[in-house]
Amino acid sequence: MMYLVLTAMLALNVSKEVLDAFTLVDGGLVTTTQNFAAKNAGLYDRFAIAHEQNPEKVEEWLNKAEEMRRRSHELYDFINECKKEIVMVKEKDAIQDNQVMLAEVEVKQNTDIPAQIMVVEKKGVELKAKIDEHREYMLSLIDDKEKNATTTEAVEETLSTDIPDVDLEHRSKRGATPTWESTYFEHLPLAAVITLLSKMQGDVRNVEAEMLNYLLSQIGEGDIPVNTLEAVVIPESNYVFKGQPYRAKVFLAAYDSTKMPEVILSDGTVLDVEAGKGVYSTVSNTIGIRRWGGTIQLENEGNVISRSFSAEYEVAEANATISATAMNVFYRGVDNPVAISAGGVAERDVVGRISSPHTISRVGAGTYIVRPGAQGNEAVVSVYANLDGTQRLMNRMTFRVKDLPVPDAVVEGVRGSKGNLTVGQLAGLQEVRAEAKDFLFEVDFDVTSFTVAFQDRSGKWSYETSENSRFTGAQKNIFRSLTAGQRIMIEDIKAIGPDGKVSTLNNITINVR
Repeated sequence: MMYLVLTAMLALNVSKEVLDAFTLVDGGLVTTTQNFAAKNAGLYDRFAIAHEQNPEKVEEWLNKAEEMRRRSHELYDFINECKKEIVMVKEKDAIQDNQVMLAEVEVKQNTDIPAQIMVVEKKGVELKAKIDEHREYMLSLIDDKEKNATTTEAVEETLSTDIPDVDLEHRSKRGATPTWESTYFEHLPLAAVITLLSKMQGDVRNVEAEMLNYLLSQIGEGDIPVNTLEAVVIPESNYVFKGQPYRAKVFLAAYDSTKMPEVILSDGTVLDVEAGKGVYSTVSNTIGIRRWGGTIQLENEGNVISRSFSAEYEVAEANATISATAMNVFYRGVDNPVAISAGGVAERDVVGRISSPHTISRVGAGTYIVRPGAQGNEAVVSVYANLDGTQRLMNRMTFRVKDLPVPDAVVEGVRGSKGNLTVGQLAGLQEVRAEAKDFLFEVDFDVTSFTVAFQDRSGKWSYETSENSRFTGAQKNIFRSLTAGQRIMIEDIKAIGPDGKVSTLNNITINVR
């Protein structure tokens, strides 16, 4: 009796730790279900491939698989709607991307909401009927249940709606009439019910995977016999350079490794065969389109299968393209992007080089960065291709090398002379900036010092210097003392660029208005 009382108390006062444990279990079940869904998607892809190869033999099983997919999605979505309906009573924000996030639910301990939805409103009755219907449909797909006993048992046990014997005996002793829905959704906290429903979703995907494997086994476990033979030509490249060999492999798709085919060219030449593939190799010293072909033959149970084939390739002069992605000038102190390619050569076999003291480095497929050295007005970029174990020069191009342009000094949008600002605007000035107007690269210049020159009414000049880009307190005091009609100058402005070069910028004249 004390045991029953304690059990009842625990049911009414579930600890936070237990509720948190349900959250962890639910998360694991959701992840497992997602993994099953991904696995099932791969199995459906195998059906599609098999159908393309042999539609007549696969059509029946593909249709069954598609119907099974539809029914499985329907049951899965219904369970998901049950979860959402339970949570939406008090926790709408816990539904994200059409999924219940149990960790976001505050009323995990609530036992009334699940019972109301699933028992009183009979959602549980409807769910049980759908599971029973789904189970019977799955079992109807299994032709020989004795031969496929493992699959049959898996479907029956995973989608069973029988009441556990322990719960049946316990409720009967209390004089209650147990039902499937009361067993799984009555007197249980919301966290436990959501977790149970997630487990049922996983069961749906699990059975779907089991039945997909069974249906695939009915067509040879995905090993579809090929009843059509086609000649296949696979060249190493359809684009070759003059003087370089063209190589291609010719073979029958799905060949029998115990029976080597015979490949005969149109001129009667018999090709060497390696692992069921005829190997064709020739050299052309003239440019243009080259066409070749022949027949491929294979003996099969006393009969000779013969298929013709044809192919073509282009012989071209060796060349390469080099292009600076900004313009044909490299600037010191910044990364200069360059695109390098060689027609007909794989990107991994293309090598870019540059004359000293400049440097070039690969940063991506066909993309390089050039950093000019401190000396020299020109840089020569060369392109090499790795061909047959040797490096061959493809092309080279000369670029000019220039220093970065001297930037403009800017104060509150004022460049150069004839700027007009009020005393209030002057007092609010913060810094002097250096900007390279209309320059192709985004370059940061740092102002290192500048001087404010002020001429009072008597004609006397005063000077205040800042050792960085910001106006000093003394300079701002000058601004506050000004009146309309007076003039100040910002001069001797020094700035340093990423190339380390210090430049003297333009003076700025501001009239007070």
